[in-house]
Amino acid sequence: MANSKISLGGDYTGFPCEPKSLLDGLQDYVKQASYASGCNNISCDSRSGFDEGILAAKEADFVIVVAGLDISQETEEHDRVSLLLPGKQKDLVSSVANASKRPIILVLTGGGPLDVSFAKRDSKFASILWIGYLGEAGGKALAEVIFGDFNPGGRLPMTWYPESFTKVPMNDMNMRADPTRGYPGRTYRFYEGNQVYGFGQGLSYTDFTYKFLSVPSKLSVAGCFTAACSPNILHQNQERLRYLHIDEVKSCDSLRFYVHISVENVGDMDGSHVVMLFSSSPKLFKGIPRKQLIGFDRMHTVSHQSTKTSILVNPCEHLSIADENGKRVLPLGNHVLLLGEEVKHSMSIEAY
Repeated sequence: MANSKISLGGDYTGFPCEPKSLLDGLQDYVKQASYASGCNNISCDSRSGFDEGILAAKEADFVIVVAGLDISQETEEHDRVSLLLPGKQKDLVSSVANASKRPIILVLTGGGPLDVSFAKRDSKFASILWIGYLGEAGGKALAEVIFGDFNPGGRLPMTWYPESFTKVPMNDMNMRADPTRGYPGRTYRFYEGNQVYGFGQGLSYTDFTYKFLSVPSKLSVAGCFTAACSPNILHQNQERLRYLHIDEVKSCDSLRFYVHISVENVGDMDGSHVVMLFSSSPKLFKGIPRKQLIGFDRMHTVSHQSTKTSILVNPCEHLSIADENGKRVLPLGNHVLLLGEEVKHSMSIEAY
């Protein structure tokens, strides 16, 4: 894949006008870049190219290893049965990493997640870049990121599960975890097992801090006043937990509000950044989402400066949850809004 000009487009792609390989892009940045295939194909069912790759790694000042998937591994009517690197790719990557003078850069191709826990935990790996199927200008883009001319700001659009997740039956569509039968749940909202990387995770050449600038601390919701519907009460752990069915809430549109946020680039490099706003609901019953995404915004940030943005919150949509019967309900009580993992804001929702 490192030296291929035709495999970087993935499925459903056209014919590029001026295709360049990843190697071409890197060679535009350095006077001398050696190359070894390592594996003859993505399936990598032979070690015949390992020695050449290991020798190249020993002689190089810096080593970049391209591994992962192409459409021979994932396409329509051809699902993967494993989340590991195909064939002997892992052995090749580890052998090259052991031979290199310095920690290596691991570049992963393909559209799906990969269990690369072995590299994540190993100090012989300086960085891991997932590039997907990046098209004819991908070699140039990769080189710009590796050599620091561009500050990456990508985030994972899905959870990367470990290989053990392949034991979960594909025809089990339950979202919520069920510890009684060893079922870990699905997606970042409900999954309770180990993960390789989480939904929304991503790195940058700079760091960011968040601050809530303006957000309500209390929200009053008008609901119906009949004994049958206002408000519903659950008794759990001797606590009175209350909620309203969404169809009982009067004028959801009037409850909308903006969360105003400040994002400060505290590093030395300008760059794009995606701020993500999550919510966490009161624990009404078993299976409440761990958190759920309200919205996000991509912004350009300047080193050592703050950038402001706003995200619209519709409580009936973003702060509600599905009960065990699949009915959408709005929990009353304290909700938590989250920016990243550490910046939190508590907001009370009450009915009248």
